[in-house]
Amino acid sequence: MVRLSNMKATLSPSDIFEIRKTSLISSNDYEYALDLYAPIIGVKNLAVYFAFISEKGGEQKPVSGFLTKNQLSCGEMSGALSYLEAVGLVKSYQKNLGKSHLYLYSILSPRTPAQFFKNELLHGALRSYLGAEGCKRIVEKYEADPIEEGFEEISERFVDVLHIDLSKASLIETPNASERVSGRLQLGFDRNVFMSSLLQINPFIKPAFITKDELERISGIAALYNYEESAIASFVAESYDPKKVIGKRINFDRLNDFAEKNLKYDYMQKEDVKSSRSIIHGDAPTASLIRSMDNMTTIEFLTRLQRGHKPAPSDLMLVDTLINEMGVPQNVVNALIFHVLMVQDNVLTNAYVTRLGAQLVRAGITNALDALNYLGSRFKKNTTKKTSVQKPADKPQQIAQPAKKEEVVTEVEEDVDEEEFEELLKNRDRK
Repeated sequence: MVRLSNMKATLSPSDIFEIRKTSLISSNDYEYALDLYAPIIGVKNLAVYFAFISEKGGEQKPVSGFLTKNQLSCGEMSGALSYLEAVGLVKSYQKNLGKSHLYLYSILSPRTPAQFFKNELLHGALRSYLGAEGCKRIVEKYEADPIEEGFEEISERFVDVLHIDLSKASLIETPNASERVSGRLQLGFDRNVFMSSLLQINPFIKPAFITKDELERISGIAALYNYEESAIASFVAESYDPKKVIGKRINFDRLNDFAEKNLKYDYMQKEDVKSSRSIIHGDAPTASLIRSMDNMTTIEFLTRLQRGHKPAPSDLMLVDTLINEMGVPQNVVNALIFHVLMVQDNVLTNAYVTRLGAQLVRAGITNALDALNYLGSRFKKNTTKKTSVQKPADKPQQIAQPAKKEEVVTEVEEDVDEEEFEELLKNRDRK
């Protein structure tokens, strides 16, 4: 999945910005921000949020003026924005003006303590900095004072005191007033992949059986422990009780327990190795296959190759070695597995796969297309006698290169045997 930050331009003093206050900010919010968010992102970064709040909204201003006024550098402002966006206090938008950019910064309310502690990701992040006791002190600070037993409520009712004619149009019309809006965290969690994985594990757990609140909590737990969608889906299936009412069927204490206990299984976690996208166009089967390699996790790709069946433990251990020990990007692992299955009669031999994986790492290959070309050239070199001089094998030969003057590339060169790929796809579809 492409992250939004990959599309960001570099902030410059010559750029223009505008503040959009899309949520009500109360005096309590300053306290909430300092108690709940400052331990996670730091007071210095939170100060930029407060500076944004003090700016008049709806006016376009030069970034240079904001930097001078607040004694900030571009780097400090950009860094602060990254933290503020990550915790949902600011949403950023940009527009290219040619020589400069216009940035819109949408300011959102901090979550209330009750909302904050219901979010597993934010709660977990705060707990990692303050510990359980530190979090407990904050919770106690915001607890309501209960009314002791023995007291009887004698408050008047609205309708008994205020006699309002509700037939008046001025009262029936709904004003266009601002509301309190807290930012939704960008977690990189693909809900479609999660639900698809969950249905494969347990076909009786339908999407309608999981509420939006539950889905948000699940995505928060996945992000907190850095689990892939397919891995967290298996934990949800184990924590699901169909006998309970919808909205109460997932035991989140048990789900958190599974997440903590399975941290030792690295293959379930999202890879943090830098990867890139293959430059390929068109709707041919080969192009679709390569895009799948770039977009799918290795567990998803293996599951798809096995027509929905769970990968063998030995294959998962091999994937763990390639990704977490050797540093091979997941999309490159997908291409490597596909290549080996083609040339080795659907058998993944650990020694052979890891040797090729090491070669891909040394060659600096970061996308599926380059991996297929590299592996294809190595295979042809080892199996075909040629009298002509061979190209160096340690440099990936791209199938589709960016054309000059941004021309659209629509054809595939001959490095990959396209007929073999299409034939394999057809065979799998017929099975």
